[in-house]
Amino acid sequence: MALTAVAVIGLPLWVVYVIRQPEEIERRPAACAKALKSIGWKPPARLDKEACTEIESSIFATAWTGTFHMPRADVRDWLTGLPSRQDGPPVLSGESAQTFFFVPPSAGRIDTVEVSVTWRGEADAVISFKTYNG
Repeated sequence: MALTAVAVIGLPLWVVYVIRQPEEIERRPAACAKALKSIGWKPPARLDKEACTEIESSIFATAWTGTFHMPRADVRDWLTGLPSRQDGPPVLSGESAQTFFFVPPSAGRIDTVEVSVTWRGEADAVISFKTYNG
């Protein structure tokens, strides 16, 4: 009887307590190569001017966001080598900026990755990415 009372009263109180706790989010700088490997991707052979962030939450799996530069000539091969593009291989155009969505092989931890490519002159490309977790 006492165990039933604890279960009937205690469990709902515990659930309310857990739900009302504020979500804790911690952001910290990270190497972009680490972020890309965590997504399940091979980093480009040459990347620089990197600024990536690891985002840890008390509710969701680790998320990533970042920007790096790479040679424009290498972008097409790197993008087409990424696994799990939702709509087939990315088709790059001469537009100054394009955005693509991927479902990475790290399924279950990261649901979708948004990748933006911005051309900077004839030789440089800026790659930005953001992960989304369920």
